[in-house]
Amino acid sequence: MDKLPALEDMKVLVTAARLMSFSRAAEHLLVSPAYISKRIKLLEKNLGVALFFRSARAISLTPEGEIVRRTGEQLLQGLEAMTAELRATREEIRGVLRISCSTGFGIEYLNPFILSLRSAYPLLDIDLTLVDRAVDLIGENMDLDICIGGTIPEQYIARRIASNIRVFCAAPAYLAEHGWPEDPRELEQKHTCITIRERNQAPASWKIERQGELMTVAPNSRLSVNNGDVAKQWCVNGQGILLRSIWNVQHELDQGQLVQVLPQWQQVADVYAVYSRSIRSSANLRIFIENLEQYLAHRWQGPAQDERLKVDMPTM
Repeated sequence: MDKLPALEDMKVLVTAARLMSFSRAAEHLLVSPAYISKRIKLLEKNLGVALFFRSARAISLTPEGEIVRRTGEQLLQGLEAMTAELRATREEIRGVLRISCSTGFGIEYLNPFILSLRSAYPLLDIDLTLVDRAVDLIGENMDLDICIGGTIPEQYIARRIASNIRVFCAAPAYLAEHGWPEDPRELEQKHTCITIRERNQAPASWKIERQGELMTVAPNSRLSVNNGDVAKQWCVNGQGILLRSIWNVQHELDQGQLVQVLPQWQQVADVYAVYSRSIRSSANLRIFIENLEQYLAHRWQGPAQDERLKVDMPTM
């Protein structure tokens, strides 16, 4: 045998063997009898055996043909089962979806969202990993990573699902003692800063903007941590100025525990769904991303002065 039989030839043989007629097989497969005869001859040549006894009135399988028929049926049934399983993966919401996200955003937003999603899709199992570092989707077997700002690796697909900015804030006690910064450059020496080694945030520099004007600031960091909530606690305690996502400090700003400083300056840090395969190939992935996008659009509490956020993410 020179090569493996063609799948089409196996399908022709199984059909002809089941109907015991080349002409009826041709009608069933919507081809000509000559096509059926040609494919059977090619298969016989490839396998080096005769598959049918032929007479003027009928055909019947040879012993070798019976072996090929039996194996061919098993092969075609397996392919049909595979196709059905793939179709179910694209269309049915069930099975495990593995998701990673930073600790703060995961607790604040993904946790309640997943609970609400589970009530609508009880057969969808969620495996959530909260980790404050960059994630290797393929190497760590993750279906989806929720990223806040930063650079997305080129090998992945990224879909922006929510607008977000990072703002400067400080406690009233810190400002009473050290004064208000009037220019971002003052954060490099005159003021004390709190930096975060979290995910894709670079503590050594803050890239910020003001109405299209870009600036990079090297913060005078006296305290650094890999957890955003700890950094916020230090900031509330008056230990320094913090650059933090508005979703994480909005409550403290509303309560007066923190005050926004340098309000005209901000850092864009939109929320992205990052994945390695098209959502068209996974109903689980598509449903999760689309519903999370809608959830954030209705739950986000954006800053009143940021027109971009007010348009993209209406508050409830």
